[in-house]
Amino acid sequence: MPENEGASGGEVFRYSRGDDVRIYSLHVVAGGTELWRVTVRPGHPNSSIKEEDFRSADVAAQYFEEIERTLTAGGWREVSGFRL
Repeated sequence: MPENEGASGGEVFRYSRGDDVRIYSLHVVAGGTELWRVTVRPGHPNSSIKEEDFRSADVAAQYFEEIERTLTAGGWREVSGFRL
């Protein structure tokens, strides 16, 4: 999980492709919000990466839409999430 696992925030959406799962979550930090991606692959350690820092809800919403389009184009399927 991300280094800031204890920060407030929560899961935004989750996508899967085959046995792989990508979980995107927001973490509120001083000065804004971070978007983290955790990739879960059976038989491998989970990997975490900070995708982006946001200071604006509008910018975050546009970024989420782009991620969803990219994942769908790459053959990922939505498991859970919210609608913008």
